[in-house]
Amino acid sequence: MKFLMYILGIIFSIIVIMSMFFPFVETYTKMDKLSDPYYFLVLGMDTVDINRKVSRTDSILLVGVSEKKNKVLVLPIPRDLLVTIDNNTMRINAVYVKYGIEKLQELIQNIFKVKISDYLIFDYGLFKEIGDIYSPVKIYVPKDMYYEDFHQNLHINFKQGYNYLSGEELLYYARFRYDALGDLGRIQRQKDVLFALMNAAKNSGLSKILYSIDKVLNRTVNSFDFKKLFSLFLVSKKSEIKFLSLPIEVVGNYVKIDTDRIKYMEKYLVEFEEPEENKKIWITLINNMPDFKLSFYTVMRNKWKGSYGYLIEIVDILPDIEGILRNKSYLIIKNKKYEKKIMNEIKNRYSKFVFEVIDIQKNPELYFSIIEFLSNNSYNTLNSDVIMLVGDNS
Repeated sequence: MKFLMYILGIIFSIIVIMSMFFPFVETYTKMDKLSDPYYFLVLGMDTVDINRKVSRTDSILLVGVSEKKNKVLVLPIPRDLLVTIDNNTMRINAVYVKYGIEKLQELIQNIFKVKISDYLIFDYGLFKEIGDIYSPVKIYVPKDMYYEDFHQNLHINFKQGYNYLSGEELLYYARFRYDALGDLGRIQRQKDVLFALMNAAKNSGLSKILYSIDKVLNRTVNSFDFKKLFSLFLVSKKSEIKFLSLPIEVVGNYVKIDTDRIKYMEKYLVEFEEPEENKKIWITLINNMPDFKLSFYTVMRNKWKGSYGYLIEIVDILPDIEGILRNKSYLIIKNKKYEKKIMNEIKNRYSKFVFEVIDIQKNPELYFSIIEFLSNNSYNTLNSDVIMLVGDNS
């Protein structure tokens, strides 16, 4: 009898376990694969009714996902970013309300050269509801935060250090905006909350995940279905999550995209590999022609005209250095990673000149003599990647 009860207990346990996991297995086997890479927008609205579109978007996130690279890239876009649509210049946080999600999606696609497949629009009350599922959620507060607003029912009193927050406290933390960093500080706090919730979800059981997905689908305006959101979770769960910073310039109360660095961000978002930033190569040109009748400065400027990617410094002071022959051309490449590029550039711009390469390792005395000459004449030698002494030895 005991043996029979034991067998029945095992069978019952198996049935219970199968009943719990069968829906999951069935859903997983029918899961649609996300495109790779896959991009979507997340918009946060500081309002109680996201369907009415009465409030501007308080936060905008571009999210990129790559299962092949095991990475999730999250790029917060400042709400005060200036953009132009139909010859109208406005803050980006006004685009959704005035033109709709399709226009905002098109705008962001054009800026970052990616195809955005989906969107999700939420109000900040969702932070509270999702936070309650995973609470207490661990957040590091960088400094004491205190604020009381009885009109908005907003009560904040967090101490510096690690805090374990309820869903409501997470909402307060994300909405806090009374610090010196303004919008950028608020973006950082929203990143903190999102990152903390993502980590909490990664370490949670299946039931909480399924409940969270259902909550997100029913509490937001979105283009997702359950299978796609669950696929997104499965990919994100095993991926490195990286928050990016948009290269911007602050202009008064607005911000503009730093056009010199935006290509770096575009490359990062497309390739999911952090590229070497488009740092300009600093070239110091020194006049080594005592009998040159023209303006060395003007001639060198014209020689390097259209030199995108280079920072040109011109020194029109003849060097008096032992080991340096007048009218001879010398080349020092301090940063070896630019060697191939520089040699090709010199070949194109100085086809009649022959440059003697000074090897810093083999001839440090001569190199430091040149550095001393530049320093004595108040030239910065720390940032230069290449030093060229230009003679007339054609």
